[in-house]
Amino acid sequence: MIEYDVAVVGGGPIGGYIAGEIAKKGFKVSIFEKNKEVGITVNCAGLVTPRVFDIIDIDKTNVIQNKIKGAHIHSPSGNILTIGGDKLHALVINRSKFDKEIIKKSKKYGVEIFLEENVLSAQKIENHVELKTSKNHDIKCNLLIGADGPYSKIRDRFAFPEPIEYLRGIGAEIVDTNLNPDFVEIFVGRNIAPGFFAWIIPTDKNGKNARIGLCITQNATFSPKKYFENFLENKYTSVFFKNTTITSYIGGIIPLGPLKKTYEPNVLVVGDAAAQVKPTSGGGVYTGLLCANHCSNVSIDALQNNNFSAQYLKRYQKLWTADIGRELNLGMKFRNIYKNFSDNQMDKYIKRFSNPKIVEIITKYGDIDYPSKLVKPLLKKAPTLLKLLPKFIRE
Repeated sequence: MIEYDVAVVGGGPIGGYIAGEIAKKGFKVSIFEKNKEVGITVNCAGLVTPRVFDIIDIDKTNVIQNKIKGAHIHSPSGNILTIGGDKLHALVINRSKFDKEIIKKSKKYGVEIFLEENVLSAQKIENHVELKTSKNHDIKCNLLIGADGPYSKIRDRFAFPEPIEYLRGIGAEIVDTNLNPDFVEIFVGRNIAPGFFAWIIPTDKNGKNARIGLCITQNATFSPKKYFENFLENKYTSVFFKNTTITSYIGGIIPLGPLKKTYEPNVLVVGDAAAQVKPTSGGGVYTGLLCANHCSNVSIDALQNNNFSAQYLKRYQKLWTADIGRELNLGMKFRNIYKNFSDNQMDKYIKRFSNPKIVEIITKYGDIDYPSKLVKPLLKKAPTLLKLLPKFIRE
């Protein structure tokens, strides 16, 4: 039996970051990754805020592909709301290289990585956890961390709560585009992306390449592929795809609704496994890393004090909830309203928000990591919007 202080299941950016942070304190850490290579099955739009690089210190040379200053939001009937344009709002990253840089750094700290190796069973025995893997390794660890994605086996094995809902996504990389590289294009409407939105993200500084995609609710009438076809052929979107070529496809699941409990004795879950994802945008890199920072700190304390009880590990839940929990919960409330909008309602809101006074406020205060920050200044500048908002936001 191989013994580790910590075993991390999942070699994505969240698992890789946590493993590295713990290992650099001198603890023996392993990562078990089901794929044959890190960063080869990336299901992500790759749009993050610069805050991500405040948390994680990696070589950004080949990771950042483009810088985004604003967005054009297209209504179902073709109206366009333009926000931003004056300053840096987001970064387009190559997620595969991003993941690999994080793992490369964790390996420097001594993390052992087991590739193409699934954890088949996990069992708590006395004050440790024992694992059996698909390559017949028997593993013993003091702390098990599940960073194994939306359909987390660790979450299921230890009976953690489930996310509230899952989005189904599909996307592609395209070339020979003719885009404004400073702006992302966002499209809403029930014929394209019911319950969410579609996007075109320029992935180079000349606007010649892009990452496109959409997400839909679980109960959408058709498959993601069908809505993707609609997206490519829609009269308001097809102009962006003229003479372009799709070079690769991606697809995946996004969990929404953060878990109410993310700790058990000797076990923590984090990132997509804990649904620590922004409900308004589906982004999980920043929120996942923010929570991963708390996860690694609490794990280090637990190891130093040899205390892996639920009571001790509960501090992880308290810390990440205090940091980002309110924002995620408000995001779910916003989402529950938005996903029930008709196309006519979306048209009405986009027209209303096109008022220059409102656009100025959105541009100044809009924040894809903390969208709730926009509400107060928006209502102060345009109090007539108050009647359009649900009671919980007005309060």
